[in-house]
Amino acid sequence: MGLWDIVWKTQAEDWVYGWLGPDQVPANSPFGAVEPNVSYLNIFLKSARVVNVRKGLTNFYGVVHSFMKLPHRSQQTAEFNVVTTPAALKDVDSRIDRIVQINHRLLGPAPYVDGDLEIEVGLFSVPSSDLAAPYLSLLENLSTTAGVSFISSALPFAGPILEGVKLLTGGNKAVLEIGLSITEPQPKQGYCVVMRAPKKAVLLSQLKLDPSDFRLLDLNGEPIADYPYLVLEVQAQPQRPDWFKIPDLSKAYGRIQELYREGSDDTNAALQVFRRTALTCNDLIEADARLLADKVASTYRMVSATSSERGARRATAVADELPDLKEMNLYS
Repeated sequence: MGLWDIVWKTQAEDWVYGWLGPDQVPANSPFGAVEPNVSYLNIFLKSARVVNVRKGLTNFYGVVHSFMKLPHRSQQTAEFNVVTTPAALKDVDSRIDRIVQINHRLLGPAPYVDGDLEIEVGLFSVPSSDLAAPYLSLLENLSTTAGVSFISSALPFAGPILEGVKLLTGGNKAVLEIGLSITEPQPKQGYCVVMRAPKKAVLLSQLKLDPSDFRLLDLNGEPIADYPYLVLEVQAQPQRPDWFKIPDLSKAYGRIQELYREGSDDTNAALQVFRRTALTCNDLIEADARLLADKVASTYRMVSATSSERGARRATAVADELPDLKEMNLYS
C-alpha cells in the first residue's frame, strides 16, 4: 500500500490499535464476520480527535483521508478515495482541543465478494495557508463526485485524488496526527480504534464508546483528552437501499422506458441490454442482480399485456404504467 511512506517514517511513534468488544460499544452494535457474496460492506468514520498542533502563528486544518481497496465481481480491484475536512476540524488552534462526531461514510454500501480489504486512513493537520483551503475544497469536491458507493463512478477519480493528497501531505509542515494501514483477509463487523498514545498509557480493554457521539471514554466515563485518535465502524448489511441509483442500471432502464413510450419494436432488445447490465453489475451481489433482472422483465411483461388488452399504446398512459426503477421494490 504505502500511501504515506515518508510520513510513517518521520512520524513513527508508539500507537494503540485494536477492536472494541461488545461491552465497550453501544447496545445492539453489529458483530461477526462479513459474509462474502451475500452482504454489502460499509465503513464509517465515527469520530476523530485532534490535539492542538498550532506552531507559531500558523493554524492548521484537520484533514481526514481514506484510501480503500476491495475486490469486485469483475475479478479486478475497486479503489475508493475520500478527502474530508469537517467544519469542526477547520482552523485547529492552540486554545481548543477538537473532538468531533463525524459519522462520515468512507466506503459502501459495496458488495463484498471475498478477498482482502485494504484500508489506509489518516488524520492530518495541514497548514491553513491561502493555498491549502482552496486545494482542500477541490479534493473534497472530487471525493463527492467520485462517491464511496458506486465502483464505476469511483475508479476514474482514484488516481487524481491520490496524487492530490500526496502533494498536500508531502511537505514538511503537514503532520500525521494518527493513521491506520491494514489488510483484512476476512473483514469483521465492529469498531476499530487507533490512537497515538503509548500502549502502557492507554489500555484498549478499558476504553468505551459514548453512545451519543462515539467519543472514546475511560473507565470513569471521562473523554480521552490527551491523545489524537480515530474510531472506525465496519458493518455489513444484506440489502442495498440505494440500488436504484447505480448509474449503469438507471441509464439502461431509462432507455427501456423511452422506447416503450414510443411504442418501439426495439424495447425487447433494450430489456436484454438491461438484463446483461444487471447481471454484470459490480455494484450488486449476484443474487440481487438476478432478482432485479427478473423483476424488470416480469414487470414489463405484465404492463405490455395490460396495454395490449386496452388495444393501444397511448404515450400518456404507458408513461404511468411502466414504473420508475425505484418503484420496482427489489426486496419486497
